[in-house]
Amino acid sequence: MPHAVLARLPPGSVRLVIAFGLLLLVSLLVLRRRPAGPLARPGDGRLPVPDPAALFLSLSAGANASIAADLRALTAGPHLAGTPAAAPAAAHVLGRLRAAGLQTLTRDYAPLLSYPGRASSLALLRPDGSPLARLSLDEPADEGRRLVPPYHAYAPSGAAVAEAVFVNLGREEDYAALERLGVGVRGRVAVARRGGGYRGGVVARAAEKGAVAVLIAGRADGGVERGVVLLGGPGDPLTPGWAATDGAERLGFDDEAVKRRFPKIPSMPVSAETAVAIIRSLGGPPIPAEWQAGLGVDAGGVGPGPTLVNFTYQLNEAPQLVS
Repeated sequence: MPHAVLARLPPGSVRLVIAFGLLLLVSLLVLRRRPAGPLARPGDGRLPVPDPAALFLSLSAGANASIAADLRALTAGPHLAGTPAAAPAAAHVLGRLRAAGLQTLTRDYAPLLSYPGRASSLALLRPDGSPLARLSLDEPADEGRRLVPPYHAYAPSGAAVAEAVFVNLGREEDYAALERLGVGVRGRVAVARRGGGYRGGVVARAAEKGAVAVLIAGRADGGVERGVVLLGGPGDPLTPGWAATDGAERLGFDDEAVKRRFPKIPSMPVSAETAVAIIRSLGGPPIPAEWQAGLGVDAGGVGPGPTLVNFTYQLNEAPQLVS
């Protein structure tokens, strides 16, 4: 209760809280009464300063058309950082901000980036190793393959031919449930569905349990989720805590602090459709009822096997410094 909190504060703190509350109330009243439009500075000889609220919060037809045009320009195609397509996107944003009268500047950085390749593959094999089905690694909605291929940034290249196990969200409690069923992932491919926390943690946990690769499915009503699988927080792993400029000091790839940030096994995002095809081919104990809703799975078990997953993930090239 608010009054109970105030009662435990010293008298001076109570007065400070009340004063702050009154100041906040007055500020809100002033903002509510402030007329919309540019904030002019009479007599100073300079151009009016644009009002951010008028620029970005207007509901006028012209503003909506401008916002729609910006969204169209920035979402018409992929523009991964460090690729040629990123420059026009940056120039568009820079031009729009300058046109709005805002002071802008740019800085050049050379971070460590990774890019997807087209050499990845996924297939189901019969227990004797003969082909059963080739599975798609594309995004279902991307029929023309115009988008960035699904991939996990900084995941290592690798290959595996192994039985699969459905690990639900890939949390500790999911592995505990599998253990109670007598199922483990050591030497196997873990198939998870999105929603168990940070994807990098899902991959790291599977590696700790002995899995040789991880496939993470998107939700049944969505696409394929790309993203980073680095550990240890955001930022360039070679310049932790400082800017990745051209002349910046960098840690080496053999530095223990750097190696700890990279996943130890390959992983890749897949569509729910692809994940369901794998799970339906699995035997073993039945899928727990609470695990079925996320992907709409109506058949199959948690594994392992008896079918084998033949998975190859190939980066376009190793993570590289891009300026």
